Amino acid sequence: MSEVVLIIIYNHQYNKNIEILEQIYKDRFRNIYHLVPFYNGEKNNVIPVYECSYYFQGYVSQGFKSYFRDEYKHYFFIADDLILNPVINENNYSKYLKLNTSASFIPEIISLHKRKDFWPRIGDAFSWNINCPGVEAKNQLPDCDAALQLFAKFGLEIKPLNYLQIFNKPEFPELFKIKKVLCYFLWKRRQFKNKNREYHLSYPLVGAYSDIFVISAESIKQFSHYCGVFASTRLFVEVAVPTSMVLSASEIVTEKDLKLQGEALWTKEQHKILDKYDGKLNLLLNDFPENHLYLHPIKLSKWKTEL
Repeated sequence: MSEVVLIIIYNHQYNKNIEILEQIYKDRFRNIYHLVPFYNGEKNNVIPVYECSYYFQGYVSQGFKSYFRDEYKHYFFIADDLILNPVINENNYSKYLKLNTSASFIPEIISLHKRKDFWPRIGDAFSWNINCPGVEAKNQLPDCDAALQLFAKFGLEIKPLNYLQIFNKPEFPELFKIKKVLCYFLWKRRQFKNKNREYHLSYPLVGAYSDIFVISAESIKQFSHYCGVFASTRLFVEVAVPTSMVLSASEIVTEKDLKLQGEALWTKEQHKILDKYDGKLNLLLNDFPENHLYLHPIKLSKWKTEL
């Protein structure tokens, strides 16, 4: 019996990707599950989930009783549009990710107050409040003091945010667009008025790239529970997943500890790494960049997927 399970998270119901991803990973991981929104098919290893993709941490908690097994040491979650380096499999994942049985993995942990450029998730974190209408969840998380102690265990501090971290600076509009010019100067006025103001989170929170993460067996139940709490109270996934990990894990590994590094493909320049594959998935898998842990996003609907 393999000691790891691969769990693939789908933002939306792309049922055509299920078989493609099975073909990619079936020879590398014996245990595979798919968390697919609104799935009503017949595949036993596809778990239907019912949640907004902005809060896909809720998939983790909804599917927990279907994918949990006592014999698993790690739960390896990836997005359906993330391609894991083909060298990684159930026998060596812990070596590449430097995981002992107690450790969990996430690409990074972002202390929100340290982020210099604007990131929308900081505003999400600032706006979030556990006292969500219709949800009695306040007692489902550690209290603030206990959470701060758990954060301190990983060297994480929670400090105030500033105005520019929460509210995005608009571009100066063309002069003939009077309404936009007015909005711009109103924003500048608010910025000046609040330039020295400190903005405090209502609860300790961190951020992270969350399209790949690995949870240890000792953490998975508590992690899943916190994910459900944050989903029901509408905390964006890139804050909810890393915060749930900090609150539940005894050890955390990030990419800074690893030789292989993930590659996010958000710009045209970054996408050039894919040019040589001519949109053919088999070429990508056979000649994957050896120094990368994963590539993301790879939209399979745009690729020739014959393997």
